[in-house]
Amino acid sequence: MDKRETINLLLYDVALEHSAVVQYLYHIFLISDGNITSEIEEIARQEMRHLKWFAQKVVQLGGQVVLDRIEDMIVIGGPDWADMLSKDVNAEEEAIRIYTSQLNMVKDDSVKRLLERVIKDEEDHRIEFSELVEKVKEGLICPKGEGKGDPRTIEVLNRFLKEEYQTIINYLYQFFHSKNCDYKDIMLDLAIESMVHMGKLGEKIGELGGMPNIERIDFSPKPLKDLQQQVKSEITYEQETGGEYTREKGITEDPEIKRLFTFIENQEEYHKQKLMEFFKLMNKLTVGDLRKRDA
Repeated sequence: MDKRETINLLLYDVALEHSAVVQYLYHIFLISDGNITSEIEEIARQEMRHLKWFAQKVVQLGGQVVLDRIEDMIVIGGPDWADMLSKDVNAEEEAIRIYTSQLNMVKDDSVKRLLERVIKDEEDHRIEFSELVEKVKEGLICPKGEGKGDPRTIEVLNRFLKEEYQTIINYLYQFFHSKNCDYKDIMLDLAIESMVHMGKLGEKIGELGGMPNIERIDFSPKPLKDLQQQVKSEITYEQETGGEYTREKGITEDPEIKRLFTFIENQEEYHKQKLMEFFKLMNKLTVGDLRKRDA
């Protein structure tokens, strides 16, 4: 297997991990028991680490990261929790099968070691999901009654959910492709906070009896050439997004939703300020470089 084939294999693995995260997020949003969701969240965070490791290996080999996903691999169970968790067991078993078969194909030792590490994680995840299935089947954990929310409120929450998902994909793309370390740190921080927003929005949709909509997005970013222009566009985006949360507070009298929108709005404002500080710093450095050249 040559370098190009290895990169393509790793890009498939990035998409596979992305798909697992999306499936687990659906189940986190739809299962109302905190004991279960906390365990799924921990597994989903580990899958995000796998995605990051595979993507970083792509970059190390000279490839371009594509944050795609595999729709056929996203299987939402239900309506009962045991079925959802059984689908998660199946996802882990399929990942183990795929990564094990790749071990026989890959020649790069560092990629082999990465696959071996990920396989061990997935084997542990399979056991954890299987144990949760048994607990639900034995009645040790019981579903609660579902809420009935206003369709308009659920629609707005789903729109914000999709926007936060788009933001995560965009910022992770910038993180993997930028060569500026300070900018990479900012992008990763903002992506993580957007994941928190997405989680809170999805859980609220589930509480209201709605179905979270994490549909595939068309994402065709342009190569990062002008970093200043990129940061300016992100400042504008954060400002507009915060404004949307402010405007939509009037859709409901639910104090929890109003508080959630205020929480996200305040964080979007901080994102904007953080990006503005970085933009000002870049301008100072640029002017300083020009002065040195003139001297």
